[in-house]
Amino acid sequence: MAVKLNFFIKWLCLVIFSITFSSCDSSLQYIKLADKLALDGNYSDAADNYYTALIIKPQNIKAKQGLQKNAQLVLDGKFSAFAKYVVDGNSEQALRQYSYCKDYFNNLKNIGVDLNWLAYFDPLYEETKQEFISKQYELGLSQINENKFDKAEFTFAKIVEFDSSYKNVSVLRMQSVLEPLYNQGLKYVEAENYKAAYKTFKQVSTFDATFKNTLQMLKYALEKASLPIAAVLVGKEQNSNYNDLSFYQALVAKFGNTKNPFLKIIDKNNLDKLLNQQADSITITDAETAAKAGKLIGAKYFLLINVNEVKFDELKPTTTDEPAYQSFSERVVGANGESQSVIKFKKVTYAETKKYRKVEAKVTYQLVSVQSGQIVSSETFSSEQYDVHVFARYNGNIDNLYPSLPAGNFMPDAPTEWKEKFFELNRELIASQTLADQAFAEISQKIMDDIDLYIQ
Repeated sequence: MAVKLNFFIKWLCLVIFSITFSSCDSSLQYIKLADKLALDGNYSDAADNYYTALIIKPQNIKAKQGLQKNAQLVLDGKFSAFAKYVVDGNSEQALRQYSYCKDYFNNLKNIGVDLNWLAYFDPLYEETKQEFISKQYELGLSQINENKFDKAEFTFAKIVEFDSSYKNVSVLRMQSVLEPLYNQGLKYVEAENYKAAYKTFKQVSTFDATFKNTLQMLKYALEKASLPIAAVLVGKEQNSNYNDLSFYQALVAKFGNTKNPFLKIIDKNNLDKLLNQQADSITITDAETAAKAGKLIGAKYFLLINVNEVKFDELKPTTTDEPAYQSFSERVVGANGESQSVIKFKKVTYAETKKYRKVEAKVTYQLVSVQSGQIVSSETFSSEQYDVHVFARYNGNIDNLYPSLPAGNFMPDAPTEWKEKFFELNRELIASQTLADQAFAEISQKIMDDIDLYIQ
């Protein structure tokens, strides 16, 4: 029995020695392979092999140094991929890429390899995360409203993946959804980030407007975030053919329909009333006087509108005789003496009546910051609106009428647009003021978009 025990001990020692010897060899082999991969620029595979060598032999300094150097290059590349996803608008993949960076960093930290964390990407991550969660939240609520609960659960699961504070989110536990969102809104208010607060409380209200005092907070955040803008017409073109207030009205209408809830234009009547209440009469003509008036009436910005030009052009109904070709059938005797029918054409004229009315408008705007007194945005926009009506009359069969002669043995082409002239009824042109209003509406939209872009 003692002999067998001694033999077993010797055998066990031999196995342990073999494993240890083999481990040393394999560690060196992994380092050798890693060195070659690193030299070839394959930093990811090199890092993997250095990592394996270090796991086999934790005290191997060369493996640790090689891992640290190559893993840092790999981590930097992962951050670059994160930034590219953000630029491309792929928020979900960007967030996952950032998580890969964090996992990679922490895994190496756990084995004693400290990498340089690129902290300047952290704010970009937070901003991307909030934007993604906001969109997913809105999507989830819309899916719930459509009774698509399975899809909503999947959507909320994406939120949880990137923000653990939503870990209790469930379509069956909406209190858990609204509570963290509502609290986030309060944090935005405390930080005086009223735009973000408004958007957050708006999300809460879309599902449950009665949740706590959501509506009051929504109203408060909107009031604080609003940017009251006063608008005045300066140096306007005097033209008896159009109402000079119609542009102002078009502008107010565009402001009323803007998707930006924070832009509020002060109605002209209220503006005149506020200015008339002041002790000193102010005539607004430039940025300086606009800033002074704006401070008195509580406006954040002043919009100076100059209707530079309004041109009208009109062609009274004018009728002209236009050439065309009428086809007709005629029987002729051929060379073989047999009678046959052929298509011939004769030149005719038809009466074509044209009339048009056109309005061209050019408007310059200047957006003045009341606080600084500076012009922060300005541009000149133009618009051309017109109405053209053309109709034709022919005393004959229109089906046999063509605008040109045949080419070769083929019948000529009678384009649909050309044919339709003969079926047009005479009508009145659009009024000049209506065309001017259309031009003003188009320019107003351009101004609105321009201002919105600056405000954002």
